[in-house]
Amino acid sequence: MNSCRKHLWQFALVWLGLLGLAVALRAYHLTGFICNYDEAHWLLYELDKRLLFDALRSSRPRPDLLFSLIASVPVRVFGPNELALRLWPVLAGSFSIFPLGTLIFRLTGQRVAALIGAALLAVLPLHVYYSAHGIPDAIALFFGLCALVWLMRARETNSLASFIGMGVFLALALLTKATALYGWGFLVVAGYFLFENSRQRRTFYAALGLSVVPLALVTAAILLRGQPMAFLHEPGVTNHFGPSLTRLGLHLRSVIGFYGVLLLVAGIGAARVGVRAAGGSSADRQLLVWLLPVVNLVVTPFFRDGHVELLWLIPSVCLFAAVALAALRGGWKWLGAGAVLAILLMRSLDGVSLPYPGPALAASDYTTAVLDRPVGWPSRDGARWLTSHSTPDDTMLFTGYAFTDPLLLELRRFRHVIPNGGESWELLRDPANRVRYVVFTHDYHAYVPSLARYADAHFAQPADAQFPGYGIYDCEKGGEFVAYADAYNSSARYVREGIEFLQRHQLESAVVAFETAWKMNPNEPVTGVNLALLYYELGRDTDGITQCERNIRSGIEPAISYGVLGQIRERQGDLAAAEAAYDQSLIVDPRNQTTVQLLANLQARRSAK
Repeated sequence: MNSCRKHLWQFALVWLGLLGLAVALRAYHLTGFICNYDEAHWLLYELDKRLLFDALRSSRPRPDLLFSLIASVPVRVFGPNELALRLWPVLAGSFSIFPLGTLIFRLTGQRVAALIGAALLAVLPLHVYYSAHGIPDAIALFFGLCALVWLMRARETNSLASFIGMGVFLALALLTKATALYGWGFLVVAGYFLFENSRQRRTFYAALGLSVVPLALVTAAILLRGQPMAFLHEPGVTNHFGPSLTRLGLHLRSVIGFYGVLLLVAGIGAARVGVRAAGGSSADRQLLVWLLPVVNLVVTPFFRDGHVELLWLIPSVCLFAAVALAALRGGWKWLGAGAVLAILLMRSLDGVSLPYPGPALAASDYTTAVLDRPVGWPSRDGARWLTSHSTPDDTMLFTGYAFTDPLLLELRRFRHVIPNGGESWELLRDPANRVRYVVFTHDYHAYVPSLARYADAHFAQPADAQFPGYGIYDCEKGGEFVAYADAYNSSARYVREGIEFLQRHQLESAVVAFETAWKMNPNEPVTGVNLALLYYELGRDTDGITQCERNIRSGIEPAISYGVLGQIRERQGDLAAAEAAYDQSLIVDPRNQTTVQLLANLQARRSAK
């Protein structure tokens, strides 16, 4: 009796140790990296629940609203910041080892396999990464794993309460993140093989059907309001839906990158189960049903080449890997399991690189590396620094990748903050606006290189204001607010004026406006093209030639610029130069009908001579 009790205590301590390891990996420097784009969206929903049903700015309604509701509690306690967003995913991700272990035990009847499967999940790079971000996917997977546990219990006991439990947890998973439909779809097919009794099967499908009702009702409510839902209006879904070998290739590379050696071990386990099933083992035939989620690898690339959907492969991969490792004999079992765990742990600590969904590379956001997470709390530290180094009358421009940034949210309570201030840099032209700091977020040198170059050239970064993920620039000089006559993008106002003058056929006034804009920003395409055209229309050939050559050197609409240059040369009587300019225009854009006609007229004119 004492021996049995001691064994149970040891088993419990091992599970507690796994939980501690899972929490440590997911909560390590949790506030050290700032909110990424996806987290910013969820933060926006939590700050204004109306956005779950109404479209506003770049936010669209979504029926999977549970995360936004439960995250309201930590947001109220800690404020709208990284910690509040990530607390629930860390807890749900860490505690997922228990339902997964229970599921594997119910499927295999082996405590060792259950322990190994849970350990694999605790250190799996993919799960560690997404459990540490303020998005709902790890929570949805937790509910999904709980639903699978209730499913297996219902299969064993035929208890109505178990079927109800399965349906409730599935409904929670679907309301947390709609991608739980991957798991729901798996069960639609798997139920046919898992339940041989027709009465059980009917009860199962009834519970399965009812589980999707809450999501369907919320979806219907949104659609009846005539609102566009987030998922159905994402570029990867609406613009590129369908088979894609490119997305399939990226998806498969992501699977290999994230699961690595675990995929190989799971393959061995699946092969072993297949051999035993072919030999007549009914238990192993049932296990083969858990290969169905592999269809995810083919279905997901129809929509996107994402990574988060790969979380729904975890039950199957961990199950078959645990089966393979638990089948080893003697010390080899623990040696093999230890080796796989060590490899996965190192991958979580050192990181799996992720392709960035844009032109930039922000390592703190797009790698799974736990050890790369910076120390500190940049949003709060940055807000405190900016508050202590400014007055309530000062203005701060947030630009770059600012969306719903915790630093901005915290700072705007005490200071005059202008978010997403690309065109607001015009305020720098007047010292009375008291623009004290410009604040960039994320990898702004890649996202907004022109703004970043201007900031580097004109402003200084205070040495004591270096916070991970932020670039803070002091716009003062010598402690005084100064005017920046060439403030970036202040040319936009003169471009608009020039276009208005053109619409009123006031060509001379339009030239003055465009010339002013050109002095402020000589790389503005609208300005360069319109100046070339206006100089030609007004007969200012010398200015027109100079402007066309500037445009061509700068890559500003070269087809149009060569065409205008050809017309000026033709008017000057230099037909050979005009023909050469038209030829260059057509090399750039062979379908430019205006230039085609100009060249044809010129050639006819030369032939007539």
